[in-house]
Amino acid sequence: MHGKIVQYSHDTGIGIIINASKKLFDFKLQNWHDNTKIPEIDLLVEFRLEDENHNVIDVRSSKYQKFGEDSIVKERDFWKTNSDDELEKLESNVFDELVMETYKKTDYMIISHIQTSISIDKFIQYHFENETQIIKIAYKFPIDGYEKLDYRIVSRFLKRTLDSLIYTDKRITRDTFSVYLQVFSKLQYFMTAFYKAQQDSKKVFEEYFLPHQLYLNAANRKLLNLKDDILRLETRKRNIKSEIYAINIKLTNTGIKNEQILKEKIIKLDSQHKECTKNIEVLKKIQERVANLITLFIKTYEKDFLIRFDKVKEQIFEHIKNALNITITSLDNKMWQLGMRSEPIKNHFFKLQSSYSFCTLAFIQQYIKTLDKNKLSDNDKLLSMYINKYTEKNTKRILIVSNRIEFEMKLKIDILREYKDFLVTQINKKMEYLIIITNQKFDFVIIDNNMKEDKPIEMIVQGKSTKLNKDSTFILVQSESK
Repeated sequence: MHGKIVQYSHDTGIGIIINASKKLFDFKLQNWHDNTKIPEIDLLVEFRLEDENHNVIDVRSSKYQKFGEDSIVKERDFWKTNSDDELEKLESNVFDELVMETYKKTDYMIISHIQTSISIDKFIQYHFENETQIIKIAYKFPIDGYEKLDYRIVSRFLKRTLDSLIYTDKRITRDTFSVYLQVFSKLQYFMTAFYKAQQDSKKVFEEYFLPHQLYLNAANRKLLNLKDDILRLETRKRNIKSEIYAINIKLTNTGIKNEQILKEKIIKLDSQHKECTKNIEVLKKIQERVANLITLFIKTYEKDFLIRFDKVKEQIFEHIKNALNITITSLDNKMWQLGMRSEPIKNHFFKLQSSYSFCTLAFIQQYIKTLDKNKLSDNDKLLSMYINKYTEKNTKRILIVSNRIEFEMKLKIDILREYKDFLVTQINKKMEYLIIITNQKFDFVIIDNNMKEDKPIEMIVQGKSTKLNKDSTFILVQSESK
């Protein structure tokens, strides 16, 4: 039946639908079966109930969402029908009536062209309405100033990060990220080969744009009726000719009765034959005129349609790619925020001595470390180049020098909790410090002042004297706070 979502929570994936009788029905995200939209308040839907318990077992967005002044069916028709198929049939019947009414009152020998009932721009806007809605939702996701990740490269690691998070911390469930996952799924569908094949401009023009044109459909209906009328007249003309021939045969017989009556009948039939011929000529002229008007319509609008549609399609696909990047970046930020505040993650993830925060970047780096750099696949080469470029541009490198393990770990966690793209290296011996400070560049070097025997001030001087870290920021920590 038809209904409207009046309440929905992206966090819980639970919503409420109201039907035409004002009855309310609960539904869950697991019962949502729609590749083009996600559940939203005020979204019109069609749904199916389980016979016994009236539980919603299937719900999806209706193809009918807006009812303007020029809509063939109105919102009242939506509520009077139980399914989109039923409403579509009603729409088709109303459209057929409009087509018939239009072609009957149109003089095709007078009009110079067939006008559009829906403009190219309006049709294209309507055609990409679902895509636009999902893109708008994605564009509202916060990325907090972080560079957008490239979905084409990091998507597989995003899933690995999410699986690790919900496996390690049982309090965090996949439902926590439901809105991100729904939007990501819809956007991914828009990038499939199947979907792209459906967006061929020529195909859309012929199979969707033209059938939606009222006046063009009226002309096509007129053309079919003209063809039927001409065939009917030609059949009548042949029958008359056969009848005249039969009468002439009779007149050749001797002693024929009613000869005068038969001759008068021939004259009458001959007149009818001429009238049929004349009417056929008139109808053929109209037929040719209508056919030319239809050809002119297609010729006039096809080129313009293909150009405009392809231009908008290209823009839509660019927005979809950008929306995918925003979605996975915002999702990654969400996982980072939850992960860095999770005790199970802190106890498990950082036992691996990860220098990165809990985010997709860390899992990519872990994967890259397992690769043989001399035997990289094309995808891994691309991944390595991408991550090197990303870290070079965005990552701040921090060196913590302390022999207090708990303090060192707390300081590291505090830093990575605040800055997702920071890379924190920990060492606890002066000898290690002298080696690493000489061979690696750091943005910040934090030295624990409690390392009295290692002379922290002297370590700072030694660090600043190196070629790589002469411009680095050195911080002497006096207590357990940064």
